[in-house]
Amino acid sequence: MIFILVGDNYFLIKEKIDKLVKEEKVYLSFKEKDFKENFKKICNNRLFGNNICLIVKDLEKIDLSEDFLINFKNKKVVFIYQKKPESLIKKIKQLKIAYEIVELPNLKFKNPKEFEEFLKGYLKENNIKLPEEFLSSLSKIFITNPTILLNELTKIKFYKQNAVITKEELLSLIKWPTDSRIFEMLDDFLNRKKADFILRLNREISIGTRLEQIIGFLYKTLLRIFLLKKAKNKKDEEQLNLNYFYKQRLKNYTKQFSDEEIKKIINHLAEIDRKYKKFLFKDEDIPYEILKILEK
Repeated sequence: MIFILVGDNYFLIKEKIDKLVKEEKVYLSFKEKDFKENFKKICNNRLFGNNICLIVKDLEKIDLSEDFLINFKNKKVVFIYQKKPESLIKKIKQLKIAYEIVELPNLKFKNPKEFEEFLKGYLKENNIKLPEEFLSSLSKIFITNPTILLNELTKIKFYKQNAVITKEELLSLIKWPTDSRIFEMLDDFLNRKKADFILRLNREISIGTRLEQIIGFLYKTLLRIFLLKKAKNKKDEEQLNLNYFYKQRLKNYTKQFSDEEIKKIINHLAEIDRKYKKFLFKDEDIPYEILKILEK
């Protein structure tokens, strides 16, 4: 039996091999100088075909001979390719060897929605019980690092033993990507997207961004939006000394908030900062104190 695995993502390839192969796995690469010698040793092993399965990679530029393929008429082997090997499939058919083609996604998504649809199928296939309400936020955060998310979800699955994963467990157990997304977090805050904001906030904390930095960043941003609202002309705007693109980004929010709303949010952030610095709030209190602002 020949399994033809088509894909270029190491995590998905390994995961699929673990599902397909329950026997002892022996990996061989055609790039190895002693491939033929190692292959002969495996073929001569009396366990080959029963308790041993061969996994062969680096086949892209190799034309597998009929003599080689015939070894797997009654033995299991996995061939790994990056692209579907049409000529090989034709040859296997002619030799009347049982085979199965498994095509894996490449984990390159055009947008978060596309990644979210993939996640729904992946969670169902792997019996990972994650509330669907989290998928939109996770797909936005991990779209550039999908393998990290899949790896973390797999670890949580074993930890939970197929039970439903709660929001608290997701936030505390998952390892977030190490690249900062603080501006996306800011957009979530200003747009009052509570679920997205709390996930991005915890992500920033997990990669080492200090809480006082986050509070200060939110405070300064709201203050700058307020000053942009009050600016009477371009000269007033220039005195704020803001990057052009950052300024345009903030100007989009000037119509979204009234003066009173901005003042309230600024005051709440200042109060959170004051209490935190006086040790009246613990680290774990801050996300939920900020969240209260979005609920008002």
